[in-house]
Amino acid sequence: MRILLDNCLPIRLRHYFPRHEVETALYRGWAALENGELIRAAVDAGFDAVISIDQGHDFERAVAGQPIVAILLPGTQGARLEDVLPLVPRVEAVLGEAPTGVVTRL
Repeated sequence: MRILLDNCLPIRLRHYFPRHEVETALYRGWAALENGELIRAAVDAGFDAVISIDQGHDFERAVAGQPIVAILLPGTQGARLEDVLPLVPRVEAVLGEAPTGVVTRL
């Protein structure tokens, strides 16, 4: 599965999903993209899922109806790796089951 990590997540988190191809929005040059633009870019680039901690309604509206799995982690801007690492097993469990076009909250 191709996974995009949103800008608000630690870059090193990508190493904790070894069964997947994981890229960051920063690596893709998408750091300045807002939610709607980021989701459209991810879909156009063939990503299967996006993981974020963006709690705004704009993220949910951007994902609505799009052919991408969106997983929302609890947290705030500037999450630290040690804060999100405990969530990795739950993300892994949800990735294969979460529906596209809606936000799945952990």
